[in-house]
Amino acid sequence: QPGGAGQGEMTEFRWLGVAGFELEWNGSILLVDPFLTRPPAYKLLFGRTRPDGALLRQHLPRADHILVSHSHYDHLLDVPEIASYTGARVYGSANTCRIAAVCGLPPAQIQRVQAGDVLHLATREDAAQGGAMRAEVLAGEHAPIPIYRPGKLPEKLSYPLRLNDFVMDEDFGFLIQAGEMRLLSWHNWRPGPAPRAEVLLIGADIRLPDLPELLDQVQPRLLIPTHWDNFLRPLSKPLKPFFRPPSFQRPLLDRYDPWRLKQWVERVSPGVEVWVPGLFEYRRFLLRRHT
Repeated sequence: QPGGAGQGEMTEFRWLGVAGFELEWNGSILLVDPFLTRPPAYKLLFGRTRPDGALLRQHLPRADHILVSHSHYDHLLDVPEIASYTGARVYGSANTCRIAAVCGLPPAQIQRVQAGDVLHLATREDAAQGGAMRAEVLAGEHAPIPIYRPGKLPEKLSYPLRLNDFVMDEDFGFLIQAGEMRLLSWHNWRPGPAPRAEVLLIGADIRLPDLPELLDQVQPRLLIPTHWDNFLRPLSKPLKPFFRPPSFQRPLLDRYDPWRLKQWVERVSPGVEVWVPGLFEYRRFLLRRHT
């Protein structure tokens, strides 16, 4: 398992659908891009939308820290609601912080971050277990979407928000360290430069010809494809792969396919395990204690 064998504590990973995941370590919970509400397309296009508070409390009852890669709605919509009932601190770009504030989150729970920042995320058992989780903020680059480009937020925002209120300014990746495990949440449609990590999370839309370069830099033991599912379908329905954004390199109706990516990686990089998790599926990693 990533992190090595021997005596140590366990960290638990859980995929939340889309780009969201949860890490639990030293008694604390870190969320990255949690998004469960999945409003239908008609509500996004023609109205305003609110988080599904009951659904969030059912599946995400606790959180201590929330990292937000960027401020598109499928990464940010649910974050202020989760932080409001858990007391979690939210870390993100200027746009992310302003949206969180408009949604009612107090300044004490909001922290702006920039590429190059190193966050020491205190855990509930720091004194007994040996320290905080560490998250390095990495500069990212969102795959180009012709009608959904980075920009400034509208001058006037009011809650609940509309789809076009969730404007991205910056996109971040995160290198997260818990114990001796390094997990890289890669938010860049290009293959690097990237740091080394035992666990690598990538969007399943990454171009396969670019993947060997990324794997060579990161040298992961475990690869987890994410953000491949159709987030316009509610959680009450089975997951289905979503369509890729249109581009000159691929057909308009091409779908994400994490299982094809898995087969491809296992063929060209047999030393890398590829895990396509089910929704809310847990995986435990054994971490060696520092000596």
